[in-house]
Amino acid sequence: MSGNPFCHYQSLVFPCFLVGAYSCSCARQYGTDPGSSSATLFEEEAEASLEKFYPMTLGEVINQKYKVVAKLGFGSASTIWCCHDLVTSKYAALKIYAHDLVSEDELDNEAAIYKHLSTAGNLDHPGRMYVRTIQDSFFTRSRAGKLHQCLVHDLLSNDILSLRYARSDRKLPEAMLKQILIHLLLALDFLHSECHIIHTVDSSIVEQLDRKEIAASSLCKTVNGYNLYRSVNFGIPKTFGRPILCDFSLARNGQVEHCHDIQPDPYRAPEVILEMPWTYGVDIWNVGVMVWDMFENRRLFDGLDPDTGKYGNRFHLASIVGLLGPPPLEFLQRSEYSSVYFDDQGNWKCLNPVSSVSWEESERNLESVNKKDFLDFVRKMVRWTPESRATASELLEDPWLLGPFLEALGRPQIQSGGRGVSERDFRVDNEKLLFDAAP
Repeated sequence: MSGNPFCHYQSLVFPCFLVGAYSCSCARQYGTDPGSSSATLFEEEAEASLEKFYPMTLGEVINQKYKVVAKLGFGSASTIWCCHDLVTSKYAALKIYAHDLVSEDELDNEAAIYKHLSTAGNLDHPGRMYVRTIQDSFFTRSRAGKLHQCLVHDLLSNDILSLRYARSDRKLPEAMLKQILIHLLLALDFLHSECHIIHTVDSSIVEQLDRKEIAASSLCKTVNGYNLYRSVNFGIPKTFGRPILCDFSLARNGQVEHCHDIQPDPYRAPEVILEMPWTYGVDIWNVGVMVWDMFENRRLFDGLDPDTGKYGNRFHLASIVGLLGPPPLEFLQRSEYSSVYFDDQGNWKCLNPVSSVSWEESERNLESVNKKDFLDFVRKMVRWTPESRATASELLEDPWLLGPFLEALGRPQIQSGGRGVSERDFRVDNEKLLFDAAP
């Protein structure tokens, strides 16, 4: 299953954005030049059907309120636009779904999740402020009469992945990664414990852009009357606010088990690969794998066939066995597909070999105590059985994660579940962390 590695609950490897300028979840950009002879696919033209998308024109006013000024990005089922709210005079992100998105139930799901998040749980939970909210939702019709659902959000800044790629070594510094993780785990604890869900604004950059310049550079191609615009990159802001967890289009009720396939390939949890029922544990697995990716600049598991370069379940499972050892028999008995990969004793039986590797051999950036603490932190999340993985609240008490912050604050520990933590506690020299993290 393909997908953006930063998507919550379809994997929680997350669509996490920093408050600062713009952003949209699931945004993708293609680097082809539409004017060249080799450019056959550009932006959402790469999708199966352009006709499913709303035929936007820059300058258009949606719902008599939102004037579209630039394209932010697109996904397989939506396009995302920077718009100017004519009532409040503020900028916002407008997500417009494709008219044939799948089902009306899934269309309604994301709006319903946001409505639930706005009222559910403890209003004082510190994780609430790190979860994206919705400003407005409505339906609009295209000129062809097609109905499209629209969601309006605060305009956010760059996603975590873009910050990583902005650095020459493609790695997030340890201090910056820790601060981001603390905020995200607070958000997860709020979602899991308060809302039972499995998986702000600096407009100065937008205001500095010349509207005519945006229009001239963005309109790159017209296909059968459909205008294709280049997604605008506003660059890296000088300062950031708190991280925000985004995109709940595939979020699910965590109080019931689910069985359908989820997650981008490298982030699939064992229970997902083996088609077992899954719940909150998939989010925790994703955090562990994402942390490794961000800090080491390489996949913990890629699941690729070394001969073809294509993803396969047996290659993914073999790499997990190589690092974690064989899974518990009780875990394998939960899946009717386990016998495809393991014998009755839980031994690997596929033809592709298992290459054993230790955590210590895999980690290349740290030494001594820091290395041990980091590996202990990741090992709490990357475990075969979902119930053996640490919860978000338990991870918030981890020594590797909290050591420097608690020392700076002069506090021996935080209260269980992060509920004794304030927003101010973890804004520890945030601008210095970002400055030190510059490429």
